[in-house]
Amino acid sequence: MKRVPAKAPVSRHPEVVVARVLAAAQVEFMAVGYEAASTNRITKAFGGSKATLFRHFPTKEALLEGVIRAIASRWSVAVAAEAIPDGPPAEWLAAYARRTLDWILGEEPLFIGRLAIAEGHKFPSLQHVFAETAGGPLATALSERLAKWHRRGDLACSSPEGDATRFLDLTVSGLVSRALYRQPPLSAAERAEHVSRSVALFLDGCRARPADSSLPAARPKR
Repeated sequence: MKRVPAKAPVSRHPEVVVARVLAAAQVEFMAVGYEAASTNRITKAFGGSKATLFRHFPTKEALLEGVIRAIASRWSVAVAAEAIPDGPPAEWLAAYARRTLDWILGEEPLFIGRLAIAEGHKFPSLQHVFAETAGGPLATALSERLAKWHRRGDLACSSPEGDATRFLDLTVSGLVSRALYRQPPLSAAERAEHVSRSVALFLDGCRARPADSSLPAARPKR
């Protein structure tokens, strides 16, 4: 008689269970949206019980927040600002913009954006979650770099936080809007040109002007 192989044991460690629940919930939300999402299907998909699901996520809204936070938290690995070589500002900013665009124009972040447009009015308390988890840290990493260049005299960025927001608006926000509203995406060459020109425009605005005595003059290139 042929023996039936035993099923691999399923971990009951809370972190593993939560990861399985969130993975199943993400598939469900991305497939049908928030309103039509079924906790029954999510429960079946992660292979547990309703009691387990609601022990970790008491409401469907809490479950959606968990999915948003899980997706948004992946920005740090995808962008990896600390791994960008410490070269001239133009090179660093271009690399940062390219990495940010590669991540934020991916299927998961765009799902959050489209969900917010289509159904965001149903869960106003969650509107800050993506910005808090991904947008804010992205801007902070950039503002810290701008502040470093300002102190060193490489750029005139007396308001690093504001300049970081302006840079992201210039390089990222427009392409995200195109994607959210399903306009034709830029080709790889067009995106590269967009990044290059946007970085050049930003750096031109951050160049110290002799007439502006409130800003330190940028050090001459050697």
